[in-house]
Amino acid sequence: MHVIVIRKNVTGILLIELCEALCTFDNGDGDDDDDHHGHFDDDEDGDLGRCWLDADDALFLLLPLMTIVMMMVGIAAKAAGTAWRRNVTRRHFRRLQRCSRGGDAEGRPPPEPRARGPRSERDVANDVVFGVVAVDLLFNHDRLDMEVSEAFRRSVYHPAWKRLRYYSDSTAPEARSPAKSWRLQDRTLERQFSLSCYFTEAATRELEISRMQALAHWPGWRPMMQKEAGVKATDDPVSNALVAWMAHSLRVQKGAEELVHLSRGRPFGYAIGKPEVSEWLLPVFVEHDRSSHAERMAQTIRSRGKGSYFHKIVLYGCVKSAGAKLHPDSSVSGMVAVYATHTPCISCMAVFCQFKQKLPGVKLYVCFDKWGETNRWIAEEVRALPQV
Repeated sequence: MHVIVIRKNVTGILLIELCEALCTFDNGDGDDDDDHHGHFDDDEDGDLGRCWLDADDALFLLLPLMTIVMMMVGIAAKAAGTAWRRNVTRRHFRRLQRCSRGGDAEGRPPPEPRARGPRSERDVANDVVFGVVAVDLLFNHDRLDMEVSEAFRRSVYHPAWKRLRYYSDSTAPEARSPAKSWRLQDRTLERQFSLSCYFTEAATRELEISRMQALAHWPGWRPMMQKEAGVKATDDPVSNALVAWMAHSLRVQKGAEELVHLSRGRPFGYAIGKPEVSEWLLPVFVEHDRSSHAERMAQTIRSRGKGSYFHKIVLYGCVKSAGAKLHPDSSVSGMVAVYATHTPCISCMAVFCQFKQKLPGVKLYVCFDKWGETNRWIAEEVRALPQV
């Protein structure tokens, strides 16, 4: 027989007690079947009574009841938690709305924004320097991706490259006028000490002074210049140890006579004397004077000053002795090849461009190594020496 008793507890939740028992009622003759697990007693009102069961049967019958109760309690708890989260979310949303309208949770007005003054040139230069250092580090560790490269090209490289291109134009007014200062005053170039190794090489290609072109003309000159540079290997580049190597082939027309000046190449080091200002290839002043140093960059000991090698040897030794001048209309032609043992700084690049501007008939080729590459081939030469 199946008995279902529905009761209502004090909380008003209907619980269904499912009791499935195989029982028999008292049939009036007082005989009970021993096979039954229990019996039902009639109430005084004659209604259906309770089923009295053994302990094992009662536990078996209560398991479905307990499962149903636990499921209903879980459903009720979930509903209560959802309602609580909904209320909390609504409160937070209203708070965010108040804050977005110009106040905090207590309704106070927001503080007045602090006025930000205009950025100084020094602030801009600091940001540019940080960008140059970051690009160099990423490039050295092979982590320079397209996004960072294009951002640097747009914000740092392209403005500087436009100025360098202007200073390499032989039709510019500065090409035919004497220098009025001992240095090249350019706010864009003075922001950074370098264009980084990667973008310096890109600039040499775009300015048509690429080392790739030089190697195409003289395929065997790089091993020779590395050997003849005579630079010492150090962990970090030191200004008085950095060396530039130069070779040239110049022809100077002097009336009906043509003077030829040749150099198979020689190194030039630190602290070359300054020529006259009126014929000077002007350096860029970035935090210190770069006019007399060999290879040096700002803030870190790096390359600089290859312009002094040019005008001291090429211009004074060849051009001035032949009666020619640093002028686009001068009758000087030929080729100059320069190798640096470290990445050229922004002052070096400006001197290269001025050389190209002043002497458009002379083809200039620039080749350089990173300091790590310089140390590598120096170590190879040391290992190749006979052991004493």
